[in-house]
Amino acid sequence: MKFSIRRDVSLTSYAHDLSGLEGTPIELALPYKLEDFLAGMAHLDDVAAYVRSAGIIVNSLHAAQGRLSDESFLSWALPTVQFAEMVEANVAVFHPESVPKLSKPSAQSIALRNVKRLQRETPTVVAMETFGNAKRVLTPEEIIEFKLPLVLDTSHLFVERIFQVIEAYSQGIVVLHLSELRGEGKESLPHLPVESYGIEVLQALKARNWDGNVTLEYLPQFHDRLIPDRQALEEIFG
Repeated sequence: MKFSIRRDVSLTSYAHDLSGLEGTPIELALPYKLEDFLAGMAHLDDVAAYVRSAGIIVNSLHAAQGRLSDESFLSWALPTVQFAEMVEANVAVFHPESVPKLSKPSAQSIALRNVKRLQRETPTVVAMETFGNAKRVLTPEEIIEFKLPLVLDTSHLFVERIFQVIEAYSQGIVVLHLSELRGEGKESLPHLPVESYGIEVLQALKARNWDGNVTLEYLPQFHDRLIPDRQALEEIFG
């Protein structure tokens, strides 16, 4: 296993966002909002040059929150994977969006077609992140059904479902977004530091000889734990 930490990066303040990360593997997260990514696309070459010159290790790339089912998908997704190639990220992570129930079959058909087209355009692995909401254009079970590369996020699914995904599709998991969801109902809080079932997830994957990317993804108030937790987990599971 290769262990990384998530780092959100603005396309205009990238030097500040990436400072001090030399030698620490990261998942580089592009701007969350698609409009911010589109506004800053002209800076992608500069960001890639900075990453290379600073010796920053990018194990995976997190795309902006565009819609897989839009006809304009390739207009932003293709530059995303081209940037991934420039920073030598092996995987590009995409979010399946929520869609109305009645329009899901059509939206899913478009999304699958778009993803397949993008996969033909790049050597980078184009992977879908898991979300528990049945309204997603691709649920975890549908990602498995269509045999797409899968990013298992342990704060987006309840524990039982996490292990069901591992049991059914460990060979298709390319990235693990590792954190913990704790609390009940509206009081639950995601993306908390790994302390309990997160370790069990790693153990279950190791038992299956899984050797993908693990990205620690914590809430901002726990960012001081990212680097020491990454080092500790790599010593045990790396």
